[in-house]
Amino acid sequence: MGKVIEVNKTTTRSELDKELAKLPKKKEPIDLDNYFGKIDFGVDGLEYQLKIRDEWKRV
Repeated sequence: MGKVIEVNKTTTRSELDKELAKLPKKKEPIDLDNYFGKIDFGVDGLEYQLKIRDEWKRV
């Protein structure tokens, strides 16, 4: 959820700058390559996918 800054005709540039300075800075992105392939699910992903997709046909 974001923050709402109300601006009207009497709002000065310095007041606006103070409010904007209070906003959180962007975080560095997480390098997901460090985690790629680290979880072993015990089942081949493609086999599992095909099994789940075909279950509705067996009923």
